[in-house]
Amino acid sequence: MLRFNCNTLNLIVLFCGAVFGSFVFNSHPANGQDAKVQLSAERAKQDSSAATMEFVGLERAFSGLRFDRPVLLTNANDGSGRIFVVEQDGVIQVFSGLEERPTTSVFLDIRERISRVGNEEGLIGVAFHPDFKNNGRVYVHYSSKRDQGDAEAAPNIVASFQVSTDDPNKVDVESEQVIFTQSQPYRNHNGGMIAFGQDGYLYISLGDGGSANDPHGNGQNVETLLGSICRIDVDKKSKDKQYSIPADNPFLKHEHAQPELFAIGLRNVWRFSFDRVTGELWAADVGQGKWEEVNVVQSGGNYGWNRIEAKEVFQAETELATETQLEPVAIYGHEWGGSITGGNVYRGKRFPQLVGSYFYGDYMTGNLWQCKKDEEGNYQSELIRRTGRSIASFGEDEAGEVYLCSFDGGIYRITPTNEPDATLKDWPEDLADTGLYTSIPGKKVSADLIPYTVNAPFWSDNASKQRFISLPEGAQLGYRADGTWEVPVGTTIVKNFGLGQGRRVRNLETRLIKRTESGWESATYVWDNKNKGAKLQPNGKQFELWSRQGVSSWHAPSSSECSSCHVDAAGYVLGLNTAQLNRDAIDADQKSVGKNQIELWAEKGLIDLPADFNIAQADKFCSPADESADLQERARVWLDVNCAMCHRPQGPGNANIDLRYDTPLDKTKMVGEKPSQGSLGIDDAMLVCPGSPDRSLMLERIKTLGQGRMPNIGSNKVDPAGVKILTDWIKSLDK
Repeated sequence: MLRFNCNTLNLIVLFCGAVFGSFVFNSHPANGQDAKVQLSAERAKQDSSAATMEFVGLERAFSGLRFDRPVLLTNANDGSGRIFVVEQDGVIQVFSGLEERPTTSVFLDIRERISRVGNEEGLIGVAFHPDFKNNGRVYVHYSSKRDQGDAEAAPNIVASFQVSTDDPNKVDVESEQVIFTQSQPYRNHNGGMIAFGQDGYLYISLGDGGSANDPHGNGQNVETLLGSICRIDVDKKSKDKQYSIPADNPFLKHEHAQPELFAIGLRNVWRFSFDRVTGELWAADVGQGKWEEVNVVQSGGNYGWNRIEAKEVFQAETELATETQLEPVAIYGHEWGGSITGGNVYRGKRFPQLVGSYFYGDYMTGNLWQCKKDEEGNYQSELIRRTGRSIASFGEDEAGEVYLCSFDGGIYRITPTNEPDATLKDWPEDLADTGLYTSIPGKKVSADLIPYTVNAPFWSDNASKQRFISLPEGAQLGYRADGTWEVPVGTTIVKNFGLGQGRRVRNLETRLIKRTESGWESATYVWDNKNKGAKLQPNGKQFELWSRQGVSSWHAPSSSECSSCHVDAAGYVLGLNTAQLNRDAIDADQKSVGKNQIELWAEKGLIDLPADFNIAQADKFCSPADESADLQERARVWLDVNCAMCHRPQGPGNANIDLRYDTPLDKTKMVGEKPSQGSLGIDDAMLVCPGSPDRSLMLERIKTLGQGRMPNIGSNKVDPAGVKILTDWIKSLDK
């Protein structure tokens, strides 16, 4: 048996969770010292006998409840103990936070007013008036179907509603009063958060307008509200607005500036929050290409975008609208995540050891972070847990307990624990010590490894791949006609990447995936250039390959990068499904054995097939390289394998499209649809423009290696065969 074992965690983790790393970000706002990020690959110390809980984890809260794309959790601060969860499609659910298994009811339903064309559009914020207990006023932030005019995207609306006089758990939908409107040039970077500060004013986050790189320069333009946090007084109306401007708003005396501005130079603050004790405004700003950042926002602060991304110059020609650019208190690079989600400062009573810690996460990787100011006034930030969740938002109940919203539909409570983040804890540093190989130099795999192959491999920069799976003794895979098969706990999946053929293959990396009792873990072993061994690289590695054809680059992804594609919505394991596995089986030498792979596995007891299973009627992908196959089938298979792990319902992809093979073409939202996040300079672009590859943004993203490339992880080369297939397919579509 394999000697590859993982301890049980108290927390569900993705199979791409990386080794526990400590991130320390030191910043003193008073003296402007340069912030520093220190990355440590040291394992967390384990002390099971500790009297106090030393670590931070998650537990499922309100386990009987499940929500559809929950994007915010909050409370009304009215003494009722109620919790409100915002669903992106336009519904707010309410339930008692005082019960562990409560029932929900619909507090507000405005789905018919909500635009969900863009993946970031929808009902994206809610805030209760400070005197809600007496006046029953609630405010929402949403993308509106109405009053779009000539704009490409739905405008951002902040509107007030009144709670029904007959039912405190229901809003009167006819009571809406629009108080704030902001046009949106693109269907992304909508910001979304609204919240009342301790001063009683309403704060509103607005993104830079969308696309990429801030093409309109909104971040440093004080004549627009885009790329900012605004501050308004909703209790007083002015002559021409449904609100007034607070007298101490910082840009009131700035020439040409919009008076609502409170802070500028922000790319897309999806979530901010106020520390209920200090009143500090914590805002997480989603990054562009390299960095994600957390800011403690000050009145009049300029946070640099788009001249600066985090602390690095992004566009030197951009001039700052104000003299001083304030630095973030925490940052992390895209090897650790790709879309920051702001959270809350813990001020609850249940866990005193967490008090004062600001928790935030990453939507793409599920990494959970903690930031806290030390005695010297420096902000210390560390990666504390690999949650395995698509972290969409955080929130707190009336008591100050902090929760996490995930697109798996669950609500999770942040708690102390005695269990450290043990992801990769028991993974050997050397591939030879995993038991996967009986001979590393001879590349002989263990007899426990079952070789397999797929009909349509995803693009891997021309690398050859070998796939193996090891099941626990007596265990079986769970067959599903559609979707990813069920994988038993203890299963290990192995994929070798190499260049060349036969004995001349240069091994590049070996990726391992293992299902533990509490989730998934994975990481990469990178081989040395003599094929004599491979070392664990949980943080990934970029290295050069030398050949007679020249020098090329190979990127072995970090464990965190892996988790941005291997997500719950896609079943975590990619390729382990009927359509991919329905083909000839192979042996350990990658040669055909003359039997169907699924039927052979059934004969060996590796899978229990239904009594009426018929291999001839089972789904089967064609190979995109098979020119005798139908062109549209080849194109749809290529998109499914290379893109649909993210671009599907509940997936992490930004574009609101569904690229799964079985989705009818007219339901994919790609053909004839205008792009929602910029056009990469293509005139009159569509995602897929029938008959016109040159106007098809999807094809351009696949062809480019620059900004906007898809897939955006794990590839340094364009797939020429894939580009040709998609080009020919787009040409064949009826105009």
